[in-house]
Amino acid sequence: MDGSTLSPYPHLSWFAYAIAVQPPRAFVLHEYKAVTHRLVVTEQGDAEFSWTAGGAHANCHVTAGSLSFYPCDSTRHALSIAATGAYRGHVLLIPRRHLESVCEAEGVGHAVEGRVLPAFRDPLVLSCALRLLEREAPGHVAEDIGSEIAARQVILRLAAMCGNAPPAWLHDTSVFPPRVMTLILERVDAHLRVHATLEDISGGFGLSPSHFARKFRQSTGVSLNRFINRRRIGLSLALLKSDKASLAQLSLDLGFSSQSHFTRLFSSLTGLTPHQFRRAQRLCGD
Repeated sequence: MDGSTLSPYPHLSWFAYAIAVQPPRAFVLHEYKAVTHRLVVTEQGDAEFSWTAGGAHANCHVTAGSLSFYPCDSTRHALSIAATGAYRGHVLLIPRRHLESVCEAEGVGHAVEGRVLPAFRDPLVLSCALRLLEREAPGHVAEDIGSEIAARQVILRLAAMCGNAPPAWLHDTSVFPPRVMTLILERVDAHLRVHATLEDISGGFGLSPSHFARKFRQSTGVSLNRFINRRRIGLSLALLKSDKASLAQLSLDLGFSSQSHFTRLFSSLTGLTPHQFRRAQRLCGD
């Protein structure tokens, strides 16, 4: 399920382009033949969108964080943007065959043709879309496994919002493949010295925090919080050998709420207090 590759239609077939409107030129008109689905992400400003295609018409007001979805239907589309000030956004181009293949694989259907979603807000779609826009080459979406998952979740969420049944994520018993776990481990280690939340770690993987936490436990056998604490204690072993900082400062540097919290966890995992471990290391050094 989640975490698998998107073959035969990889996420790298997605493209993106920017839209910018600056005063006094506060109007822009895009006309195109819709061979791909379009997801518009508003990053800055207020604007009025007007969309026309095949006799259908939709108007909406967008602000920063708004999303708009315009389906592929092989007819000529017109999208006008009238901004009240500076406006900036991005358009993600979702290949039609990719959307169909992912929906078919998940058994959720793919009847999105003609289903315009003007000016909606959805934290999952927004988080995934922004993850996809973290690209290195202009025009291409990001090219890593986190983006593969994000692209997949954008499709499934949009399909659900267009009236299709969502995947049975509560019954997902799959695990993260090794390359996804490597990416998660890098994210965890990058957050060891701060008080990271589940949202901090799971962001950008294209899963809701609760789904990510469930899948992580299935993959590792422990909760994300317990896993993070074990990594912190592992780091503390090296610091206690070389760092001269006080235990109070060390516990704060490692993201623990207090020295007593650090001591309790350290003792439960090693059988020694941090002070006893440091003293033992000094005796060994002597």
